Amino acid sequence: MTGIDTTFLIDLEILESPRHTAAVEVFNNWRNEKNSILVIYSNVFNEFLHVVTDFRRFTNPVPMEAAIERCWYWIDHSRVRVVYADDDSLKRQLLWMSMHNLGRKRINDTTMAAAYAQAGVSKIITANPNDFEIFNSFEIISYGEKL
Repeated sequence: MTGIDTTFLIDLEILESPRHTAAVEVFNNWRNEKNSILVIYSNVFNEFLHVVTDFRRFTNPVPMEAAIERCWYWIDHSRVRVVYADDDSLKRQLLWMSMHNLGRKRINDTTMAAAYAQAGVSKIITANPNDFEIFNSFEIISYGEKL
């Protein structure tokens, strides 16, 4: 199973993103793998809604109603599984934060990674591979440069 970072959903949605074309290519490759499951950590949707609707970040932000509809697309997709933090992933998150001496700016990514690891995710699609490489738990599929 392949987990996705919030960057991937954002870059798929925002045409002005310099990584949009690369994200679409990765998405199309996934669509062609008929038995491949994407896993999305539930908080990815919150981060997605926060970012794509921000008029300070983008010339053409997505209206909230359209952004919510896009979330429903993913949630209802037959090849997508939404995962949530649980007691075991919280313990893994806290362990990783202690082991790697991670601070407050790494809480969200570490929580996501822990939930993915707990769910059996073996790969993560991201534009920010440094956020996940430290955990030595995933094959990283990096598709572009940082914004």
